[in-house]
Amino acid sequence: MSLKNFAVINHPVRMRIFQALHAEELSINQLAKRLADVPKPSLYRHIHQMVEAGVVEVTRTRLVNGIEERFFASVKELIDSADIDRPGGLEQFADHVQLYGNGVVQDLTRYILSSGDPYDEKIAARDHLFYATEQEFVQARETMYALLKQLEAASPAPGRRKYRVFIMGHPVGGVDEEP
Repeated sequence: MSLKNFAVINHPVRMRIFQALHAEELSINQLAKRLADVPKPSLYRHIHQMVEAGVVEVTRTRLVNGIEERFFASVKELIDSADIDRPGGLEQFADHVQLYGNGVVQDLTRYILSSGDPYDEKIAARDHLFYATEQEFVQARETMYALLKQLEAASPAPGRRKYRVFIMGHPVGGVDEEP
């Protein structure tokens, strides 16, 4: 993702739009239902900025009563490590991670509040701390990614519900800190 793209996405409303369009295409009307607290004119303005920046694309159109309705999806594979190495890139990437994670947490919070049950069996919220070598950590990460990739390939069907799993893993403490 170019630094310009970080600047476009690293906005609270645009991050929520970007996340809503992850692996799903939605029209402005559908987005307005998902993000009911964001006025429709603001959605149009933010979507326009995101399409211009190339972080969201029009996936299809259809005519509804003579008016073209557009459907949007977020573009995948936007982060380019060379951009992170540019001046200010690491800071913008860190802002991106923070905003993205906050958006995921806000979605979980909204779900908990709407369900009224913090112990709902549909929720998986755990913080696991463990000791591992780098190799063991990479193996655990790749095993989780492989399982999730299989689940991502599953088609919508009766009895299936869309779930989100957001995984973060990092060493605890400072960069060179050892136990």
